[in-house]
Amino acid sequence: MIGAGEIARRYARAIFGLAEGAQAHAKLLDEVRTLSDEIAGSAELGHVLLAPLHPRSERKAVLRELGTRLGLSVEVRVASEILVDENRLVLLPPIVDELARLVDEEAGRVAARVVSARPLDAGARQQITAALARRVGVQVAVDFAVDPELIGGVVARVGDVLLDGSIRTQLEQLGETLKKGSAA
Repeated sequence: MIGAGEIARRYARAIFGLAEGAQAHAKLLDEVRTLSDEIAGSAELGHVLLAPLHPRSERKAVLRELGTRLGLSVEVRVASEILVDENRLVLLPPIVDELARLVDEEAGRVAARVVSARPLDAGARQQITAALARRVGVQVAVDFAVDPELIGGVVARVGDVLLDGSIRTQLEQLGETLKKGSAA
């Protein structure tokens, strides 16, 4: 059985294939992200579009109106209607994530996520972005987030690589070292 992640990847690749060239792909991504954000930002809209309780024709009519209001391209409108037909519109957020990955890959960028204990100023963000780019050897598109439980430091994930420079992890490692030292 195919999981939701794989289904989202397939739809993202299909949407990516609707255009040619980096600029066109980036535009598709922006439009699909805008649609996803609009649906996520409205409980009423989400209820109508994501719940199969409403007839497909009604959901598609709402989607067409929304597409017109947002100025979406024909490609994105048709793709979104196919998602409604297949009851897959709920997969829009992971489709956006995969589409972003494809656009970044095409542009020679890799996505990274950096989590810090407190918000980072612009200078710190630039330094971290540059350090990650040097580390992986390609341009890095960084998504910054905050997690107060880290105490201090940062945790960065670039692809499958996890770089943990958090104070919490350093304290845990120190504790393990002390336990081993006292057991000897």
